[in-house]
Amino acid sequence: MHTLVRSSLLLCLTGGALAAPLPSTTPAFFAGHRDALLSRLPAGAIAVFHSAAEFPVEVDHLYRQDSDLWYVTGVAEPEVIAILRPNAADGKRFILFVRPREFKQEQWTGWRAGLDGAKSQYAADDAFPIAEFGERFRKLAAGSTALYYRDGGDAKFREQLLGLWALEDANATQPRPVADAGAIVHQMRLVKDPTEQALMRYASALSAEAHRKAMAQVKPGHYEYDLDAAMIATCRAGGAARMAYPPIVGSGRNSVILHYEANSKRLEAGDMIVNDTACEYEMYSSDVTRSYPVSGRFSADQRAIYEIVLAAQKAAMAAVRPGIAFRDVHAASVEVVVDGLMRLGILSGDRAEIIEKRAFQQYYPHGCSHWMGLNVHDVGSYGYPEGLDRLERYGKAMTKLEPGMAFSVEPGIYIPENAAADKRWWNIGVRIEDTVLVTSSGVECLSCAAPREIADVEKAIAGR
Repeated sequence: MHTLVRSSLLLCLTGGALAAPLPSTTPAFFAGHRDALLSRLPAGAIAVFHSAAEFPVEVDHLYRQDSDLWYVTGVAEPEVIAILRPNAADGKRFILFVRPREFKQEQWTGWRAGLDGAKSQYAADDAFPIAEFGERFRKLAAGSTALYYRDGGDAKFREQLLGLWALEDANATQPRPVADAGAIVHQMRLVKDPTEQALMRYASALSAEAHRKAMAQVKPGHYEYDLDAAMIATCRAGGAARMAYPPIVGSGRNSVILHYEANSKRLEAGDMIVNDTACEYEMYSSDVTRSYPVSGRFSADQRAIYEIVLAAQKAAMAAVRPGIAFRDVHAASVEVVVDGLMRLGILSGDRAEIIEKRAFQQYYPHGCSHWMGLNVHDVGSYGYPEGLDRLERYGKAMTKLEPGMAFSVEPGIYIPENAAADKRWWNIGVRIEDTVLVTSSGVECLSCAAPREIADVEKAIAGR
């Protein structure tokens, strides 16, 4: 399957005549999400969503819509408010407030859908200028008994919305309920439908191809940013609007830093590289990490650590199936890491005690997995109690896996200077990460086309 995915991807990247159409969203995709949300709201409720903030023109940052608003509308431009009215007497269940078309402004900041586009492109039942939200909201919300909202991080809008909502309660014996719509939407986002799965599958295949391009740049004397640039170029050429997160290309002592982002060090023979880089496609993210030696061939010590991490990842993936608790994936990886580090003499003591007291976290300090989707660290409950320390959560995430859930599988071992008694292990960092999808029978690895086996990694670095 991986060979077929890569071949199809290469055809797409080269614009081959035989290339299948890339996956994409449709108005029906977003209408389905709206209908699902409306069916989950209490009788008489209304839902309001606000767009993400717009960055100043001087900031080198491509605008990205708030994931929740995009999930129910598909509108990618800023300054948008969506109202969902499940019991609208006039039949207008989906209302958009947008910026009107005005070329003098569009010439500076880009094309807008406008009022007509809000209806023709995004299937809104009606549309109004965003400046009119304040004067129109009370009429649109008349008769509604509860408000569910997402403010897109805009505190000023939240204050305006709640103030307008409260005006209707002036003579009421008790205020009408107000709630965060995220509690409903985020659980919906946990299970991906076929379109979402296809988008994530493509983002992951594209990211895997980018990792191959990066491996071809590995050579003493090159720089971390050479790998970074090769991956970004590949992802953009494949249709990705942006990377899913700032690329992490850390070599040598940087390989043990989990979120190292400078990507500026010269590659030195004998060092390990941890390359955590992936893109998003049509808003859906992938997350892929590969680790390999600058020299092109693993030393005995690098190989020993790498083999533990690879075995831990395979054990974690083998544990994935519907019905198991999220924590069981992490637990499977922990057992392999602990056994491996004890075998090398890096950890010592009672195995059960090491696991119970989490002594392994000095070398494996993060969880094996996190939800993925519209955000690389996506929303949705993990099912652990409130108030837990971050390092405690991984072993207590009780959410049961279901087909359609997507997450990362990313065990790692990091041995900084002075962390181990024997200097031979210092500054060896290894993380192997892939994006996976829960299926009815187990797991589908979406990004495993990126080389993982030692022989395959060494061949990719050698350009074979």
